[in-house]
Amino acid sequence: MGVSEGSRFWAAVAWALLIVGAVIALLVRPRDDYVRYWAIESIGFTIVVIVAWVLVEIVSIIFAFTIVIPLALKVLYWLGVLLVWIIGLFKALAGDYWRPPIIHETSEWVRRTLQL
Repeated sequence: MGVSEGSRFWAAVAWALLIVGAVIALLVRPRDDYVRYWAIESIGFTIVVIVAWVLVEIVSIIFAFTIVIPLALKVLYWLGVLLVWIIGLFKALAGDYWRPPIIHETSEWVRRTLQL
């Protein structure tokens, strides 16, 4: 049997609203494994987005004299974040379990650390 429509909706909320959505979804559906999976993936995604943003900013400062490199890096960063966010949203709504590289490993670390 597939994932219920309610579970898919709350999984999409967890992913779409990042860490805030994850907390809301976990509070609304604490025993739903599908929602919990996507909420924890969302927390991992938020962590990866923040760490990557810090790295982009550091590299941008180092290459600030070129103007082109920081601009290109920031555009690519935001396009990548948007692409992963959209794919995750569609996957959550479709009832799929998705394991994006780096994000999933971070989510597993979160799951172990918080014992979820």
